[in-house]
Amino acid sequence: MAQFNGKYKLDPDNSQNLEEFMKALGVSEEMRKIGSSVVPEVTIETADGKHFKMTTVTTYTTVVVEFNLGEEQEITTADGRKTKNVYTLDGTTLKHVETPADGNGPTATYNRTLNAAGDIEMVMTTGSVVAKRLYKKL
Repeated sequence: MAQFNGKYKLDPDNSQNLEEFMKALGVSEEMRKIGSSVVPEVTIETADGKHFKMTTVTTYTTVVVEFNLGEEQEITTADGRKTKNVYTLDGTTLKHVETPADGNGPTATYNRTLNAAGDIEMVMTTGSVVAKRLYKKL
């Protein structure tokens, strides 16, 4: 969906419960501190609404993920976890389900919804833990 095309930056004043979310996923304390301190810029690109490229840039690293909607792919997360991932689109929400590649551990969902202002409201869930982040369109 071309409406997702653009560059977005995390609004650090609109981030809730991220550390608890990462803890529930089994992310180490050191990586949780890093993850909580960075203010990522995310660029989302799609030409056809089916193939997406998402580039996340922080002071520590740049991560590029390319995916086709509905197709499972294996990704190694920034903290080293190997995961299976599927992205789908539901209206203005880009849904991402992440499961451990070995089947051991929690599943996480990341729903990125475009709001009326063109910003991305991201809701991350694992078990009963919910985190929220707002990415402002640049």
